[in-house]
Amino acid sequence: MLENLIVRIATRDDAQEIATFNVLFAKETVNKNVPLALTSEGVHQVFAKFHNGFYIIATVDNVIVGLAMITREWSDWSNGAYYCIQSIFVTDHEHEKEIHDALLDKAKALAKEHYDVCGIRLYVHKDDKATQKAYEELGLQKTQYRVFEEIF
Repeated sequence: MLENLIVRIATRDDAQEIATFNVLFAKETVNKNVPLALTSEGVHQVFAKFHNGFYIIATVDNVIVGLAMITREWSDWSNGAYYCIQSIFVTDHEHEKEIHDALLDKAKALAKEHYDVCGIRLYVHKDDKATQKAYEELGLQKTQYRVFEEIF
């Protein structure tokens, strides 16, 4: 058990480290080279506009070892918002499950603090079977929905 694990909402002071973390995350998970300048601006926009979301970070000795980005998605059918966890990424593979679970627990706790949040949703790559299995073991249900997009 990590005695000095701290999970908290990120601040602007964490932005550059989050951007660097994102470059590593993209390369490790989907083998994509994301330019640091691009993700730095993207992270800045999260902090600049509340509706773009927020980050939860896990630190050990003031070093980020885990990160989750959360956005809100309104559902008129539920008359509430979902906290959509865009990603959870952990660099400390020895304590990966503990850090991952702590980030997810923090997201759930924050969601439950807001009367207008009706649930959480997680995004996971279709080929990432290990993460899908882990989410199912945590009691999360796979939905019938698939995401489609057009990037421009």
